Amino acid sequence: MQKLLILIFLLFNLSNFYGQDKSSNFGLKAGINYGKYTPNKNFIDYKYKIGFYAGGFFNISLEEKLEFQPEVLFALQGSKVNIGSLSIPNFDYNGNPLPNRNTYEFTYQVNELTVSIPLAIKVFFSKNFYLESGPQFGIIVDRSLNTSQQLLAGEDDSFVIREGDSFDFGVILGFGQKLSESLSLNLRSYSGLLKRDDDIKSFVFNLGIEYSL
Repeated sequence: MQKLLILIFLLFNLSNFYGQDKSSNFGLKAGINYGKYTPNKNFIDYKYKIGFYAGGFFNISLEEKLEFQPEVLFALQGSKVNIGSLSIPNFDYNGNPLPNRNTYEFTYQVNELTVSIPLAIKVFFSKNFYLESGPQFGIIVDRSLNTSQQLLAGEDDSFVIREGDSFDFGVILGFGQKLSESLSLNLRSYSGLLKRDDDIKSFVFNLGIEYSL
């Protein structure tokens, strides 16, 4: 939480400094995300899950076709996790274990409530179409697990991601289209650069709208 407050404080002062002599405005944005962890490992397959995000931004016009847009977004994202080749022991009629074992798969979902702080640079190639890129910081404030399955008694569950690093960092890349003076459509990807927890990185697509106040 301390890191989050420091980042928001720095973001506010940076925006205030650069926006003093520039055309600037606040706005709101929201949409859906589609993300997962990477990379896959032996017997562990990460799959996409749907989430959502909402927050605000401060847009600063730097040049005629160049804008700087820091944002604070609250996102629910994460990944589906599929574990393969978990074993089921076999026994004979007398209860003695047999050498051959059956296998099964276990699937669960990780939900991370994340405060994301992208610092986007927008380059306009026409009046309404732009590309954007920049760094993004993230603070994971809560993590929960969902599953409709149950591990067999005695099964090792050390592979389950319960707790881990709360700080994330990566880069964003996307594009957008202004639909009007106030409304824009935006598609963006986020690629995590930090290896978190058990050497995982986040990869997320965001699709949403921006509304300038």
